[in-house]
Amino acid sequence: MMKRLLFTLCTVGILSGCGSEEVKVVKLDHMPSQWDVRDMNSNSFTTGPETWASDLLLACTDDPVPQIHEDVTVYHSYVLNRKAMISDYDAHAYKLVTYVKGEQNYVICQDGFSPKMRVGLVEKFPSFVQASEGVTIPSNPTIANGTPEQEESLKESDYSDVFEDPVNLIDGTMIQVTPSLNGSIHLTIGEDEGIFPLSIIEPYHAQMGSMTIALGYDEQSKEAYIFAKSEGGLLSYDPIVLITKDDYSQPEQQPKQFEGLKVERVLQAESLEPGVETPLYTFSFIEDGKRVTKDVHLTYTDREFATNESIEADKESNPAVPSGPFVFVHKTPLDEKATIDYPNVLRAAGIEMSDLMDAINEAEPVKREGEIEEYSLLTIIDGWVGQEFQLSFQRRSKKVDVYLTDSNRKQTFKLSSTGAETFFSYFPDLKE
Repeated sequence: MMKRLLFTLCTVGILSGCGSEEVKVVKLDHMPSQWDVRDMNSNSFTTGPETWASDLLLACTDDPVPQIHEDVTVYHSYVLNRKAMISDYDAHAYKLVTYVKGEQNYVICQDGFSPKMRVGLVEKFPSFVQASEGVTIPSNPTIANGTPEQEESLKESDYSDVFEDPVNLIDGTMIQVTPSLNGSIHLTIGEDEGIFPLSIIEPYHAQMGSMTIALGYDEQSKEAYIFAKSEGGLLSYDPIVLITKDDYSQPEQQPKQFEGLKVERVLQAESLEPGVETPLYTFSFIEDGKRVTKDVHLTYTDREFATNESIEADKESNPAVPSGPFVFVHKTPLDEKATIDYPNVLRAAGIEMSDLMDAINEAEPVKREGEIEEYSLLTIIDGWVGQEFQLSFQRRSKKVDVYLTDSNRKQTFKLSSTGAETFFSYFPDLKE
């Protein structure tokens, strides 16, 4: 008799708790349909399928790796952009993800939380990462003197749409630089800093490949130019602008004039070691009526990736950035509009969502739902995850019952009377 009684109570489930689990109302997960996914290395930033979003959203969510000290192969970079702007500023509005292979499989991410990139580890790459499309790059930038063939190739490039008068390349000035994973390269002429094509190095730049760089000279303006051409076909041509310590406060600098410029390439190094001034050229030119000689150096600085501490510090330094969760009721899915506009979307009033989230969390499972009205959906967004419910109501003479249906689980929940009052305090427009 006792065994039969225990079996009966267990079949009731919720009453006995025998082997049953409480059904959680709020169960946030990635919502691929809310994201636009693009391959940054394709010629037209090809849009990827929504199914890629889940892997990209999971990237870099574990404890970060502080540094990568090895040669690596860099694969494609992908960018996620949230289709609906949920806030004036949302640190989760975009995410840049690059897959990198060394002794381990790395993933490198950047988002609105921190200017620094964050490194994570993955057991294996997603299926959409093509192993045949990687670019191998060194732990520190490598550098070498250019060949005559490379000089001829750069000379054949057409700059006629940029310069009215020809800017002649200076023979014997070409170098070839293969950038590293994360850092910057600075050019100095004497004690002054000048612009350089590889001033900032980031992982997704790896697809550009090695850069061939040479100097040009305009006899009329007396300006020197840096010409650069990447393996990926990118061309750049910039006049050398020097910035002295006194010039940093100036909003705009003018190109330096090098009267009677003569250049000698003195490069001997094979790589740019961090913090080391590497001799590149000597410049000889007329300054204040006298011929002067100045040494030209390149200096590589390797940048640190983000740590948990640096990310928290970035958050604390910008307390005005709103944090989730955000709760919306809306007429159509949030993935169908680029912005969240009234009256299609109503945003929960206020900035403190704890009472509303408690009301939703305390809802009870039921087997029926209410009547679907104009505002038929409720969405919670918290960081990279969220949840969408179908919203319905049962309007009575003195109160309104509120129902939330999770379509993925095919489960409906009813807010308590107190929970419904809390709900309408956040969405007063729906009370009528």
